Amino acid sequence: MHSEELLEVLEGKKRLSSSINFNELPKLSTEENGPDFSGKLTINKRPKGFGVTVLRDEKGLHSDKNFTVFPIDAISLSSVEGIIVPDVKIDLTTDHPYFNFHAGLGTNKKLKNSNKTLITIPFSFLQKNANCVHNGIMLAVYDGKTVLNTALQISSETCAYYKFDYIALHETRLQKNDVKNLIPGNKILAETKTTPINALYSAYDIETKVFADSENFIPENVSLYGLIDKNIHYSSSCQTRKGPYPLCSQMLLPSYSLAKSLAGTLGIALVENNYGNVSRIPVSTVVKECKGKKWQDVSVEDLSDMATGNFINPIFDLDEGGLKQIGFIFDKLTDAEKINLACSAYPRKSKPGTRFVYHTSDTYILGKALNEFLVAKTGIEDYYTELLIPFFQNLGMSYAVETPLKTEGEIEQPYTGWGMYLLQDDLAKLSKFIHKQKYDKSEKFVFLKQVFKKPNNALVAIPDANIFYNNGFWLRKYNKGTFGCKEDTWVPFMSGFGGITLAFLPNDMTYYYFSDGYTFAWDSAVFAANEIKPFCKIN
Repeated sequence: MHSEELLEVLEGKKRLSSSINFNELPKLSTEENGPDFSGKLTINKRPKGFGVTVLRDEKGLHSDKNFTVFPIDAISLSSVEGIIVPDVKIDLTTDHPYFNFHAGLGTNKKLKNSNKTLITIPFSFLQKNANCVHNGIMLAVYDGKTVLNTALQISSETCAYYKFDYIALHETRLQKNDVKNLIPGNKILAETKTTPINALYSAYDIETKVFADSENFIPENVSLYGLIDKNIHYSSSCQTRKGPYPLCSQMLLPSYSLAKSLAGTLGIALVENNYGNVSRIPVSTVVKECKGKKWQDVSVEDLSDMATGNFINPIFDLDEGGLKQIGFIFDKLTDAEKINLACSAYPRKSKPGTRFVYHTSDTYILGKALNEFLVAKTGIEDYYTELLIPFFQNLGMSYAVETPLKTEGEIEQPYTGWGMYLLQDDLAKLSKFIHKQKYDKSEKFVFLKQVFKKPNNALVAIPDANIFYNNGFWLRKYNKGTFGCKEDTWVPFMSGFGGITLAFLPNDMTYYYFSDGYTFAWDSAVFAANEIKPFCKIN
């Protein structure tokens, strides 16, 4: 759809007949900010028209009925200095049968040759009780009083098993409030500073594609990738099937199993910073559901190491892909259901702390153990809300990390092993913090520091790939001599389902990519980073 036709659709002069080319959007507006306002955007939940094209559906999840009703009926928001700030950015409590909803920080810009403005809001459909994110853009024309229609289009996702293109037009009205006391919101749009990844290729004469633009990746499966060099954040654009995502800094990124490090490992470290050792206590003393002989000698650290000794098949990913884990992740919605299955699913097969077998349910038990430990010792009921969120806020991270998935019912237990959300700039904040810990001499964050300072404690995870696991982090071991180094080189990294990697390199760079084509390939990026800043100077 061309820009002129889109405006006619938004102003009710023409019917929606095709998808939106995001390349056309810059042609519509200027850089001049639209007027400040505050109000409620009321959306008719029944679309005037919609279209869905299913591109992939591995689990048979799709139903057109899920698109006949919008997940929400209103967004309270304000526009301040050209920035649209929704009051509620992530809503995990919608009454929709399949999707929850996210609305990020958007823009309000003057249209060319018009007194009207174009409102652009990034939004996402979020799979309920799972971590799939389908990212889109919401568009409306504001005439100074109200809006008539909202066009919504989804053309990308980070979701390996369910992909679709979606476009819809909804009748919409804006009911304005008094603007006298408007306070500018968190202007992440202005704070996020990135350098195009192509500048890195040019600056260091990198001749072939070595990042998530390499031949290992199918481009449409890649949401975002980048290399962070201290204060310089080299980044790709956020590509979609309909052109570049207009507000890349606001594209919502799912954590999947990055949360095992971000919530699990950091959760333990924060508890131990303030309330004494928790990693070595027996799980059975704090989680009553994990009872019997098979849990008596399992520690909280064993949970973080995925080394409880309780499993069915030690071959990598067979237990995780089995019916018990699938039921635990997708079907058990209350804390009672999840914790009872997590504690009872597997028989004792080996001594705790000696053999790595990947179970997402282990990290759920870890989160439960942290909460029970804190309740007994301090009265704190939720480690995520009362320890992690203030920590993330102190790092300057975004609103996205503050709303993780939790169980339904009376006990709202954070999933811990998955179910967090991030924005691009959060990756830079995390990179700075984690690299700093490698040099910090204090007694803070000891559990995290052990990942970097004691790599030889890691357990073998994927022998053929020289990959190990310790304290909620993966580690890739490069044998001595690989980079001309006298000793083995270890690269700790976080990994997420479908093709997500966040790797912390020895030269204080961080390489990351978010994709969903089941591609885990980043050796070429590591070798390129070593060419830019040799690892051996660190080792």
